[in-house]
Amino acid sequence: MTMYRKEVNDRSPMRIFERSIHGGLGLGNLGVIFSPPGVGKSALLVQLALDDLMRGRKVLHVSFDSAVDRVRSFYDEIFHELALAYQLSQPQEVRLEVERNRMIVSHLRRGAVPGSSPHLSVASASPVDVLDKLAASVAFLSENAGFEPHTLVLDGFEFEGATTLDMARLRRLARDYQVEVWLTARSLGEDARSLGEDELGDQAKGLPAALERVIAELQVVVSLVPEAEAVRLSLVKDHDNPDVSALELWLHPGTLRLMDSELPAPPVAPLEARRFHLFSGGAQGAEATFGACAERWGVAETHFSFEGHPFLARKTGLVLLPEEELQWGNFSLVYASHRLKRPLSNIPNIKRILQAVWHQVTQADEVFIVGALQEDGTVRGGTGWGAELARLWGKPVAVFDQERGAWFRWDMTRWEPDEAVVIRRPNFAGVGTTRLTVDGRLAIEQLFARSFGNPV
Repeated sequence: MTMYRKEVNDRSPMRIFERSIHGGLGLGNLGVIFSPPGVGKSALLVQLALDDLMRGRKVLHVSFDSAVDRVRSFYDEIFHELALAYQLSQPQEVRLEVERNRMIVSHLRRGAVPGSSPHLSVASASPVDVLDKLAASVAFLSENAGFEPHTLVLDGFEFEGATTLDMARLRRLARDYQVEVWLTARSLGEDARSLGEDELGDQAKGLPAALERVIAELQVVVSLVPEAEAVRLSLVKDHDNPDVSALELWLHPGTLRLMDSELPAPPVAPLEARRFHLFSGGAQGAEATFGACAERWGVAETHFSFEGHPFLARKTGLVLLPEEELQWGNFSLVYASHRLKRPLSNIPNIKRILQAVWHQVTQADEVFIVGALQEDGTVRGGTGWGAELARLWGKPVAVFDQERGAWFRWDMTRWEPDEAVVIRRPNFAGVGTTRLTVDGRLAIEQLFARSFGNPV
């Protein structure tokens, strides 16, 4: 635990929050993170929660959009990413400590995804009803389970119907139980408006109208805005301070951990292939072709797979993962099926395939996939898990759709055509279908040629 605090807490965005907002949010106060959908509000909440959990503080996480199991999976995913990024020793012991200090409750709204524990899941129709259930949950856990949180995380709270009185009531709850409360709010283009300097000071940003109505009851307001290959965090309101700090951080999409520097400079092409490393699976088809191209261009290659893989074709750089290491990438098939919007259990060896894909994508800073994009935005088959992990963790990802014969790059909101796709990051993943077409093979070869020039 001590090493984790040194490695992770010192680099958490909360350290800069605390310096910029006069010591932090503070017990009894409300803080709100707002952004367009899909930018990373939930990821930042989990990052803030993990920050407190690693200090030995208790956290109550309440979700209004997701079941308990899904929220727990989100914590696991971000914890995995942070543990790898900081080369955390004894991650299982740290993870156990996190789980001891954390409680997850699901208050699902009508129409939200079902599946959480019946005694913790309710359908809430209004902010008043939500606050009633929330107060009851906090009181029950405190009085009957001896669980007294330092931080209360509310993900997906409906600000649209909330009034100043509702938020004042929430702040009273925060004061009564001496907790910090962090919430999320969506900002949509047509619902955002700019507040003048006389209302929020020099650093005023566009606020959702629902937040504007209750701004007086909020102590800290933070905005997240996607910017190229990062997320920009800005401070909008800082308690009652008239001069809001010009806080501006660049965060990694997905995990929302602090970047080492500002946005990277554009690469100079052609790049030196020998400085790059391919991570793939070595299966026949697209992955074997990625490996063959890596060999031709002088790119290092590592292929994560498992004993008995029925389609294993490439042996160069092969790493057969033992069962213990496969488990590092263990995710519920129910959760993976939910992300991919289709059942996966009927695919042979699917669990090990997904675990191996997790290792491939984890090692990479950029992901390239050959397969088929579907109308719902997912990629067909087990290959699609690589795309979902990349999107979930905010890693740049591009897909060559063999049916349309074109590359598409994820721009954090949608798939956009991009025929100039090149490899930019030194560590990249190549994932794909075993049913590689002639066009798919050519697309991989041209990707390497655009990136590195002529082969060695």
